[in-house]
Amino acid sequence: MKKIIVICLGIIILSNGIWSYMYFNKLNVNTDVHLFTLDGSGKQWDVVGYKILISPHKILRGDAKLIFRGDPSEIDNSTYYSLQFKERINNKDEVVYTTAGSSNNGSVSLLSNLNSTGAISSSYSDGEVNKDKTSFESTTMTITWNDNDGEMHTETIDLEVIDEIKLDDE
Repeated sequence: MKKIIVICLGIIILSNGIWSYMYFNKLNVNTDVHLFTLDGSGKQWDVVGYKILISPHKILRGDAKLIFRGDPSEIDNSTYYSLQFKERINNKDEVVYTTAGSSNNGSVSLLSNLNSTGAISSSYSDGEVNKDKTSFESTTMTITWNDNDGEMHTETIDLEVIDEIKLDDE
C-alpha cells in the first residue's frame, strides 16, 4: 500500500512540475498583432489606407478609400463597379477580397461609395501564416466600372506597404 501511495505522489509531483514549466514559459504562443496599411496610385484611381490586420487566429482585409482622378461627371450615372484584391500566396496570385455593385434602373452611386471598400475577416487559409511584409507588397486591386455611356473600364493598381504597426505581448 505504501508503494502505491509513493507512486501516486511521484506522478502528482511530476505532472505539477511539467504543467508549471509549460505555464511559466508559455511555449511558443503567438500573441502578436500586425497592422499593415497600403496605398497605391493608378491612371484613373488612387487607393488610400487599405488595411491588413493580422491577429493570432484571424486576418482582416479592406477598409480602403478610393479616389477617382478623372472628372466625376463621367461616372456619376455608372451602373456597375467591382473591386478585386489579390495577394501572392504560395507563388500564385489569389483573390482575397472582392466586392461589387450593380443596378438595372439607376446609378450605383459609385462616387458616394468611395469612402470605404468594406472589409472582410476570416480564419487563416493555407500559406497565410507564413506571410510577412514582403508578401503583402505584392497586393493589387483591380477595379472594373462602367462610365455614363455604358463603356466598361478596368484598371489594376499595385499597392505598397506604407506603414506597419506590430503589437507584441512582451
